[in-house]
Parts: sequence; C-alpha cells; structure tokens
Amino acid sequence: MEKTNSKSSGKSQFLPLNTIKTDWFSCRIVPFWRLIRIAVTVLGFFGMIAHYSQKVNVGIALVCMVNHSAIEQNKLNSTTLITHIDDSCPQTNSTNHIEGPFIWTKTMQGIILGSYFWGYIITQIPGGYLAGRFGPRFLFGGAMIVSSLFIALMPLIAHVHWILFCILRLLVGFSHGIIWPCMTVIMAHWAPVHERGKLMGFMNAGSQAGNAFALSIGGLMCSWDFADGWPLIFYSAAVFGFVWGIIWILFYTNSPRNHRFISIQEKEYILQNTQQQLSNSNKNDFHVP
Repeated sequence: MEKTNSKSSGKSQFLPLNTIKTDWFSCRIVPFWRLIRIAVTVLGFFGMIAHYSQKVNVGIALVCMVNHSAIEQNKLNSTTLITHIDDSCPQTNSTNHIEGPFIWTKTMQGIILGSYFWGYIITQIPGGYLAGRFGPRFLFGGAMIVSSLFIALMPLIAHVHWILFCILRLLVGFSHGIIWPCMTVIMAHWAPVHERGKLMGFMNAGSQAGNAFALSIGGLMCSWDFADGWPLIFYSAAVFGFVWGIIWILFYTNSPRNHRFISIQEKEYILQNTQQQLSNSNKNDFHVP
C-alpha cells in the first residue's frame, strides 16, 4: 500500500498546472494570449526573420551593386569580322538592366558571398558553450545588435574597397554563428517537453520567412531610384535587427524564474516540465579517454 501511495503522489506532483498534458492550447488558468512562453516563441520567430534577412541580403544587393555590363565588356574581343551587310534596318530588342557602380568580378563576388560562412562556422562551438554558460539573453540580442552595426556600414565601406566589404561580411557571419546554439538553449529552458516540437518548429519557421521577406523586399528595393536603391537593403535589415535586439534584451530572461510578467501557474508548469531534463544534462559529464 505504501508503494502505491508514493507512486501516485509522485505522479500527481508533475501534472501540468494550466494545460492537460500535451495540449498546449487548452489553458484553463492562464489565458493563451498571456502565456509568456508563447511571447518568447513569437519574439524568437521575428529574431530568425531578422537573422536570415541579414544573412541573404548581400546576395540580393550584389545584383544591383555590380556593373555587369562593364565586366562583360572587358571580355569582348575588340576585333570583329563582317561577313554580310544587310540593307534593311535590323530589329532591336531593348532590356532595362539595373547597373551598379562597382566593377567586381565573379571571383570577387564569390569571395564576398563565401566570407560570411567562414565567420559563421568559427563561432558555432564556442557559441554553444557561451549560450549554456551565460544564457541567450545578451548573446542572441547582442549578436543581432553587433551584426546590424556592421551591416549599416556596408554601403559606405563598399565604396572604399571590396576587401573591406568582405571583412565586414565575415564579421557579420562571426556574429551570427552563436544564434543557432542560443535557439536550443532557449527551448531547453522555456519549452515544456510535450510542447517543444511545436514551439521549436514555429520559431525555426522564421528563418524561411526571413528568406522570403528579404528576397521579395530586396528585389523591390533594387529598382527604386531613392538613394540608389541597393543601400536600402542594408539599412532596412540593420534597423530591423537592431530594434529587435533591444526588444529581446528588455523582454527575455534566461529562466522563467526571473521573468517579471510570467504568472505563477505558467512558471511552475514550465519548471516542472523542463528542470528534470536540465538537471540530467548537467550531471552527464563527458570524459575523453
């Protein structure tokens, strides 16, 4: 009898307080729109939009930054052979091309595009350690703020030298490398086990939304006459990322325990459904023989 009582009491201790097991929409105590973990997820969704908008913006901007006609003209042979002269006026087809001020070869463009990922891979493993050690609040927000400052300088630096532009691109990738490790730590502390797949999936969807947003808006900005069009691609991504980073630092906390807006019911529910896994992960020490 004692064993059964202890088992039943232990089982009831970890029952969710404001939902029924896996159904995260059936909140009976805290209304759905007041759940802080949902707000964190939505804010993370927009953070991924800002992240991927900055990630792909150079690939879009290069289309209208580079003078492609000047590059192709250098490849043409100056000698031509006339084999036939037609008296009739030939039909001409005119196409409007957006030509930029920079004569950057395809090799230069490839180096610029690839430099981001060289910086990106450097901070992946250190980013995982730092996110677990210090939390994603200042790391995620700070990474977006720093990368936004670098991106805001890109239109100016591009007129100085393409190598300096490439270095800025490298530093943006260096800043972004810690973002994905931060995402996993956010979910580990804020997403209960039965909700983790839904919350993580929604937050990660921001990456593809950022691609779609940057590609569509960036292509439109290329055709604008205001400020030459292409610098707006960098400025808009920089402003969005900077503002988001400030909001993230002000709103997010590394643990539900410290959030000033969270209800007691939601806090206890999250802690009961995450602390067991967090304590187990902290106990697992990996020793290299």
